[in-house]
Amino acid sequence: MSLFKNVMLPCPACGEQVEFEAVSSVNADRRPDLRDSILAGTFQQQPCPKCEVPFRLDPQFMYLDVGRGQWIAVHPFGYLGDWESLEERARASFERSYGAAAPQVARDLGAGLQPRMAFGWHALAEKILAREHKLNDVDLELTKMSVLRDSEQAPLTAETEMRLVEVKGDSLIFDWVVGSNGEVAQRLTVSRALYDEVAGDRSGWQALRDELDGRIFVDMQRLMLPVA
Repeated sequence: MSLFKNVMLPCPACGEQVEFEAVSSVNADRRPDLRDSILAGTFQQQPCPKCEVPFRLDPQFMYLDVGRGQWIAVHPFGYLGDWESLEERARASFERSYGAAAPQVARDLGAGLQPRMAFGWHALAEKILAREHKLNDVDLELTKMSVLRDSEQAPLTAETEMRLVEVKGDSLIFDWVVGSNGEVAQRLTVSRALYDEVAGDRSGWQALRDELDGRIFVDMQRLMLPVA
């Protein structure tokens, strides 16, 4: 089931204490409306009753979609620097819930789930969108690396990330997003043919593919962030 708890938070615009129904787990099979609102960018967002400025909670929950084979540990973008320890924690959590230590019925369920970890709303929406369009997330991250390799003007900084936001025909549409606030720095369109080329190249990209395959944190960020 999807679980929520009431919390009081200060409005970032005026400081007013606002009651918020914060999510701790999302079951997309039972609540497809929550999945839809994540993709729409409206989930966990509401206006302040005093100043009426809308604000959105940082994500911190488990996302489950058995029908699409997705289990995702979701953390705020600001936690990205701790990805190594959080990845180990996510792996342990998945094993307890669906691995060897779980009841047989849960293990059977877990056999069809792909465990992943995402930092921030845009990273989560990308995982959901990629699965919807049958894009392998490892190959998607390598496609991003290919774009970076061939671009001299990518707005790459410690605060920006390249996220898939739409699939339209034979085009993959990406936004360069400021992870901390969701502002879009730049939009670019990439041909689906580039993704297919990267996915079909089992030798040229193998070294980087090995860094991502079998991981829970499948994101080009792990290839670029300093290791603790």
